[in-house]
Amino acid sequence: MPDRVFDGGELRNRRVMKGLSQSSLAMGLHVKVNAVYRWENGLASPPPERLSAIAAFLDVGLDELFPRTELPNLADLRCDAGMTQADTASYTNTRSPMPVRAAEQGRRPLSDEAVTALAAAYKVTRAELLAAQRRSFGQPEEPKESPAPAAARVAHKLESLRTEVYGGVAPSDAHLASEGNRRSGSAALTETTVRALRAGEIAEPEDAALDALARAHGVPPVYFRQDDPEIDALILQARALRDRFTVMVARGAGQDMPKESWDQLRDFISETMEEILSDDDGSGDGGDADSGDSGDSGDDDGDAHAV
Repeated sequence: MPDRVFDGGELRNRRVMKGLSQSSLAMGLHVKVNAVYRWENGLASPPPERLSAIAAFLDVGLDELFPRTELPNLADLRCDAGMTQADTASYTNTRSPMPVRAAEQGRRPLSDEAVTALAAAYKVTRAELLAAQRRSFGQPEEPKESPAPAAARVAHKLESLRTEVYGGVAPSDAHLASEGNRRSGSAALTETTVRALRAGEIAEPEDAALDALARAHGVPPVYFRQDDPEIDALILQARALRDRFTVMVARGAGQDMPKESWDQLRDFISETMEEILSDDDGSGDGGDADSGDSGDSGDDDGDAHAV
């Protein structure tokens, strides 16, 4: 099956950013400290069904921490739910995991009742589970209808965020829905809504949903409301810069720098952003210069403005 990408160094970075020790992480996951040590140093990888628990404990989206290189099959959905094959027996009302094992191996498809039960257990839709089953059987994907222009634009912008800001793996749909609602103070998003927006399946997205989605990604709502590629690029670059600075500080980069140097760096970033976002343009600067030449009263006005 297409395993998720496991990076021990990234696991270490996330643990450090949360202020956790290896023993704290091990205790939270009910594993030995040596297991965490081996994961972080590339000596071993966690079982695939344990990855979701690791991401949840670190409060990171599963897709963000452990990206997948291909679309999921049945085994992937089960592992993402943190379940072993044996755990599925209670959902399929059987005495053994044989129905799930046979379906994952592409030998016998699940019954309709099992599809419904497992979709609920895995927290996916029936359509998503059936699509995963087709992949387990090596069957071709069903063709999708071309999205409407507005839907395609939103989907493209979300894809740009995924590649330019998150390095190819965005936070999970559930995490984005939760964060967007929290930051916007609304209930405009659900996991299903975010998934549909990302897939370009909502022809006319509601403004409230797009605003909440923008806040979830840490970008201004204008990102989804305009079509200027230069504005998009500016927003994405600023967003990526914030993340890089945060990670750099968390890793202790530049820890030997004196406080004065750190203050200069922060001031430079702040002043640069203020200059970019200033309402003044070139013509406005020229007007200030002319008024300043008019006499002492112009200088006084300039001093007051500066204060």
